[in-house]
Amino acid sequence: MATRKTPSSSGKHPPDRGPAPGEERLVALAKRVSDASGAPVVGGVAVILHGGGRATSDIDIYTPDLWATHQRLEDAGILWNSQRREHVIDGVPVHMVGDEQFGGPPSRVSTIRGVRVVGLADLVRVKLTLGLDDVKRHKDIAHVVDLIERIPLKKDFAARLPTRLRSAFKELVEQVHGKRGSPVPPISSREYFARYGAKRAPKLATPRRRAAI
Repeated sequence: MATRKTPSSSGKHPPDRGPAPGEERLVALAKRVSDASGAPVVGGVAVILHGGGRATSDIDIYTPDLWATHQRLEDAGILWNSQRREHVIDGVPVHMVGDEQFGGPPSRVSTIRGVRVVGLADLVRVKLTLGLDDVKRHKDIAHVVDLIERIPLKKDFAARLPTRLRSAFKELVEQVHGKRGSPVPPISSREYFARYGAKRAPKLATPRRRAAI
């Protein structure tokens, strides 16, 4: 009888790197923040929850009503630090992300490991848009590369993204999963950003304090 290969033995998935540093504590804090605010997480914690495994040092949540969410966080003891201009939970910064920065409401919200989180397509969309908008935010592109590698994502996922981002996404997929097995080029590659950068990906509106989602 033929045995079914597991993902780790098939050669199709990279070896598991294990949890990101401090991941369990951060996910537990993110659950407390999401439960208190009713808001789904975005940013680095969302990358972790969807399987990306990248380390992050803060918690970002999406909300269409910044003031109401601020009040709910305060009521739960997740207090506003006026000097740092952010909420804080057990020493970890909490940032609110509104419609302007996120590009509108998420099309889907899921629950992963007990935490409300924006859907994968919205996460990739906002990460790729922010990364292409500003070369200094190359870590957002790195997050997309990590999701492509770890989940893994293929070119057909591009159909779930806005048209303006599909070619840029497919290029990253080709670099990660290409038949030639070529290594991923430096994320700040001039050629990549010249081809897909700010001229093709319109800027998202920038609030006074912009969370690193």
